[in-house]
Amino acid sequence: MTRLALVHPFSWPAVRRGGERYLHDLAWWFAAAGVSVDVIVGGPPGIEEIAGARLVRVRHPRRLDVRGLTRLDTFGLPALGWLSRHRYDVVHALTPTAALAAVATGQRTVYTALGHPTPQTIGRRRLDPRLFRTTVRRAAAPLALSESAADAIAVITGIRPRVVPPGLRTDRFPLLDRPRTGPPRVLFPAFAGDRRKGLDVLLAAFARVLDVHPDARLQLGGGGETGWAFDRLEPDVREKVAAACDDLGAGGLDDVADRYAQATVTVLPSVDEAFGLVLIESLATGTPVVGVASGGPIEIVDSAAVGRLASPRDPVSLADGVIDTIALAAQPETAKACSVHAQRWDWATTIGPLHLDVYRHAARSWT
Repeated sequence: MTRLALVHPFSWPAVRRGGERYLHDLAWWFAAAGVSVDVIVGGPPGIEEIAGARLVRVRHPRRLDVRGLTRLDTFGLPALGWLSRHRYDVVHALTPTAALAAVATGQRTVYTALGHPTPQTIGRRRLDPRLFRTTVRRAAAPLALSESAADAIAVITGIRPRVVPPGLRTDRFPLLDRPRTGPPRVLFPAFAGDRRKGLDVLLAAFARVLDVHPDARLQLGGGGETGWAFDRLEPDVREKVAAACDDLGAGGLDDVADRYAQATVTVLPSVDEAFGLVLIESLATGTPVVGVASGGPIEIVDSAAVGRLASPRDPVSLADGVIDTIALAAQPETAKACSVHAQRWDWATTIGPLHLDVYRHAARSWT
């Protein structure tokens, strides 16, 4: 394989979400392996070099943003123009319409479903279930980010995709090998404005954490509007929790690893998370984590040596998990155990070669 296209409407770090990070790391790994990589995204038309790959921007007209459709929904049309004029050994698309655009041009297509779909979420708009099923069935290699997501996709489409998770660039998240002691710092690294991430549950849980650790601080490190979550607290609880919160904002890219390393515990309280990349990033630095027993985090936090899983949307269970993990973080062996655990998702040794195997299989199976 010599030519690879990666297709998604948004690029990293212009948009800092898991899908965009995954796209960027894919381009980095394959470019370093000597593959010619084009990353096809929306934006003012032009081509520039990023991480050894070409970032190709194609115009995504705003007139497509109609009837509740978003750029994630409609990027197939702008991508179609480029793909019809250029040939690749494999096209790896991260949205359904982008994948169908690649299929329509007769190219070998890998499709990763970035989310954790359910019949309820995928059926909110009338055409979505049909579009999703068609994409999974037409792609040469449909992929899911976790076993949980693959099971959900199989229920909707009748096809179980192969599980190929995103990876970790371990050099970007060095281990800080020391116990996490002193006043606990609880890090919430997700975008607060996305209500699916569960900040409201964490705030309610943190009130209970303060009963046990009055000197604890909750650090909000993903940016976004937080008022909606505070508004769900009783006034006296809100005042108590707000006084113990530090809104760090999203910060710069160079801030991320240090925030994990300096935290006592990292918490991701979202339900039906497709994977949970922030959890393995935190583990790589030696900081244990708390996730929810739903979706991808179940497959990450599968050892009591690295953290805890809480019941979905349950502040009491989440508070108990945070309190237990604060104690775990103080143990001298925990940081190293977390870092070793995170190596399971290393790009160089595991995740990159896994993608290469998928691409080779997709190319062989194409007819």
